[in-house]
Amino acid sequence: MKKVLIGLVVLVVIGVGAFALAKDDNKKDSNTTNNTTKSQPSGSTSSTSKGESASTTPPPAQAAGVITYSNNGFSPQTLSVKSGDTVTIKNTSSNSLQFNSAVHPQHTDNPELNVGVVAAGESQTLKVTTKGTIGYHNHLNPGDTGTLTVQ
Repeated sequence: MKKVLIGLVVLVVIGVGAFALAKDDNKKDSNTTNNTTKSQPSGSTSSTSKGESASTTPPPAQAAGVITYSNNGFSPQTLSVKSGDTVTIKNTSSNSLQFNSAVHPQHTDNPELNVGVVAAGESQTLKVTTKGTIGYHNHLNPGDTGTLTVQ
């Protein structure tokens, strides 16, 4: 009888130990999963639980200048930026805008400004590299013009 009792105690101890070990492993797996779902800083890389690398996309570059087109035309009428900067064309008007460089209708002053159609409520971002003072206009309403100086 004494041997049976000792056997039962040993089995209970082994069972409790196995249960505690299994619970601890589940907790570690849960922490690993939680670590991979935490937000990472922009442009960083995090490890997944399978050792894979998950890359996040960096946010778009902050525009050096914004040209807004409204029902009243372009604002500001003149903008200066540095070569390599980004410029956002923001259409707050109630109609589509076709943003192009001067001269209308050829658009040959600086082809990198020939963004094309920007729908009402939308924006387009472009990188300017060609230095100089460039005229631009709304091809759909050529009287709406402005000037961009790239230094």
